[in-house]
Amino acid sequence: MSNIPSSAMPHAKASEEPQQEQGGATLSERAGKIRDQATDYARENPKTAIAAGAALAAGVIAAAAIPLVRGRSGSGGGARKSGGGAKKSTAKKS
Repeated sequence: MSNIPSSAMPHAKASEEPQQEQGGATLSERAGKIRDQATDYARENPKTAIAAGAALAAGVIAAAAIPLVRGRSGSGGGARKSGGGAKKSTAKKS
């Protein structure tokens, strides 16, 4: 087993500060902080923000369309099924 010094991995040290400082904020305070960070990022990178918004909208549309497409393909009652193979010939070979 290798012996790696603690100075090589400072993130692995035990934290002396309690982790409850972040948990003390209410959900609305955290959401406001995240919104502010997102707003700042969008102002600094408008093209990236537009692309991210378009990708998000496409994902929402796709998520809404999937149940509609699945429902339409299963509404036939299952009476029509295609074999996918070649048709058998009824002619006799000599």
